[in-house]
Amino acid sequence: MTLKNNLYNIVSSGADSGSFRLALNPDCGIYRAHFPGKPITPGVCIIQIVSELLPYTLGFNVELHSVSNAKFLAVINPLETPTVNCCLKKIMIDDEKEDVKVTAVFCNEDTIFTKLSLVYRKR
Repeated sequence: MTLKNNLYNIVSSGADSGSFRLALNPDCGIYRAHFPGKPITPGVCIIQIVSELLPYTLGFNVELHSVSNAKFLAVINPLETPTVNCCLKKIMIDDEKEDVKVTAVFCNEDTIFTKLSLVYRKR
Protein backbone atom coordinates (compact mmCIF):
# COMPACT_ATOMS: atom_id res chain seq x y z
CA MET A 1 0.00 0.00 0.00
CA THR A 2 1.34 3.40 -0.95
CA LEU A 3 0.90 6.02 1.74
CA LYS A 4 1.45 9.01 -0.55
CA ASN A 5 -1.87 10.73 -1.32
CA ASN A 6 -3.48 8.70 1.45
CA LEU A 7 -1.67 9.22 4.78
CA TYR A 8 0.33 12.20 3.50
CA ASN A 9 0.79 14.57 0.57
CA ILE A 10 3.94 16.31 -0.55
CA VAL A 11 3.42 20.06 -0.05
CA SER A 12 6.85 21.06 -1.31
CA SER A 13 10.13 19.40 -2.01
CA GLY A 14 13.73 19.94 -2.74
CA ALA A 15 13.99 16.35 -3.97
CA ASP A 16 17.53 16.91 -5.22
CA SER A 17 18.53 17.93 -1.68
CA GLY A 18 16.36 15.29 0.04
CA SER A 19 14.07 17.77 1.74
CA PHE A 20 10.29 17.35 1.78
CA ARG A 21 7.42 19.20 3.47
CA LEU A 22 4.53 16.81 4.07
CA ALA A 23 0.88 17.42 4.94
CA LEU A 24 -0.60 14.64 7.06
CA ASN A 25 -4.18 13.52 6.44
CA PRO A 26 -5.92 12.99 9.81
CA ASP A 27 -8.91 11.43 7.99
CA CYS A 28 -6.80 8.51 6.73
CA GLY A 29 -8.03 5.11 7.95
CA ILE A 30 -4.65 4.43 9.54
CA TYR A 31 -5.20 7.32 11.94
CA ARG A 32 -8.75 6.20 12.73
CA ALA A 33 -7.31 2.86 13.87
CA HIS A 34 -4.12 4.22 15.49
CA PHE A 35 -5.70 5.57 17.75
CA PRO A 36 -9.39 6.63 17.77
CA GLY A 37 -9.66 10.18 19.07
CA LYS A 38 -5.88 10.54 19.51
CA PRO A 39 -4.23 9.80 16.14
CA ILE A 40 -0.55 8.94 16.15
CA THR A 41 1.60 8.27 13.10
CA PRO A 42 2.80 4.66 13.40
CA GLY A 43 6.56 4.12 13.28
CA VAL A 44 6.23 1.65 10.43
CA CYS A 45 4.43 4.34 8.41
CA ILE A 46 7.23 6.83 9.08
CA ILE A 47 9.72 4.28 7.71
CA GLN A 48 7.45 3.64 4.70
CA ILE A 49 7.29 7.38 3.97
CA VAL A 50 11.10 7.46 3.74
CA SER A 51 10.97 4.44 1.41
CA GLU A 52 8.51 6.28 -0.83
CA LEU A 53 10.42 9.59 -0.85
CA LEU A 54 13.95 8.23 -1.33
CA PRO A 55 13.51 7.39 -5.06
CA TYR A 56 12.65 11.07 -5.74
CA THR A 57 16.11 11.98 -4.51
CA LEU A 58 18.04 9.00 -5.90
CA GLY A 59 16.37 8.71 -9.30
CA PHE A 60 16.02 4.93 -8.94
CA ASN A 61 13.88 2.52 -6.92
CA VAL A 62 15.00 0.87 -3.71
CA GLU A 63 13.72 -1.76 -1.31
CA LEU A 64 14.15 -1.58 2.45
CA HIS A 65 16.74 -4.09 3.62
CA SER A 66 17.22 -3.22 7.29
CA VAL A 67 16.69 -0.65 10.00
CA SER A 68 20.03 0.14 11.64
CA ASN A 69 18.61 2.59 14.14
CA ALA A 70 15.20 4.10 14.88
CA LYS A 71 14.61 6.78 17.49
CA PHE A 72 11.05 7.96 17.97
CA LEU A 73 11.58 11.07 20.08
CA ALA A 74 8.12 12.67 19.93
CA VAL A 75 4.67 11.65 18.78
CA ILE A 76 3.48 12.90 15.37
CA ASN A 77 -0.22 13.65 15.84
CA PRO A 78 -1.72 15.00 12.57
CA LEU A 79 -4.24 17.11 14.50
CA GLU A 80 -1.49 18.89 16.44
CA THR A 81 1.17 18.76 13.71
CA PRO A 82 -0.61 18.92 10.35
CA THR A 83 2.65 19.37 8.43
CA VAL A 84 6.08 17.90 9.05
CA ASN A 85 9.49 18.07 7.39
CA CYS A 86 11.27 14.94 6.22
CA CYS A 87 14.96 15.43 5.54
CA LEU A 88 16.99 12.66 3.94
CA LYS A 89 20.56 13.16 5.09
CA LYS A 90 23.82 11.28 4.70
CA ILE A 91 22.83 9.27 1.66
CA MET A 92 25.67 6.85 0.91
CA ILE A 93 25.51 4.63 -2.17
CA ASP A 94 27.67 1.50 -2.33
CA ASP A 95 27.49 0.46 -5.99
CA GLU A 96 29.45 -2.73 -5.39
CA LYS A 97 27.02 -4.06 -2.76
CA GLU A 98 24.06 -2.23 -4.35
CA ASP A 99 23.29 -0.77 -0.90
CA VAL A 100 21.99 2.67 -0.10
CA LYS A 101 22.37 3.91 3.47
CA VAL A 102 20.30 6.89 4.51
CA THR A 103 19.73 8.89 7.65
CA ALA A 104 16.28 10.48 7.82
CA VAL A 105 14.92 13.06 10.23
CA PHE A 106 11.28 14.06 10.73
CA CYS A 107 10.95 17.47 12.37
CA ASN A 108 9.29 20.85 12.40
CA GLU A 109 10.67 24.19 13.57
CA ASP A 110 10.69 23.27 17.27
CA THR A 111 10.72 19.49 17.50
CA ILE A 112 12.66 16.50 16.21
CA PHE A 113 10.12 13.67 16.02
CA THR A 114 12.11 10.82 14.53
CA LYS A 115 15.68 9.91 13.54
CA LEU A 116 16.21 6.86 11.35
CA SER A 117 19.22 5.04 9.92
CA LEU A 118 18.05 2.73 7.14
CA VAL A 119 19.69 0.44 4.61
CA TYR A 120 18.11 -0.12 1.20
CA ARG A 121 18.96 -2.31 -1.77
CA LYS A 122 18.75 -1.10 -5.34
CA ARG A 123 15.87 -2.62 -7.28
